Amino acid sequence: MRRIDLNMDEQKKYEVVKRLVDEGGNKNRAALSLGITRRHLNRLI
Repeated sequence: MRRIDLNMDEQKKYEVVKRLVDEGGNKNRAALSLGITRRHLNRLI
């Protein structure tokens, strides 16, 4: 697999999107697993 360098904002967004996919699109569970509020999650995406 090829390595891609991301800046901090892109890295945060990638983690949020990855967690959303892992949680089946459930924003509440994704936010809980990331240790942030759902409101913060929405701001990041």
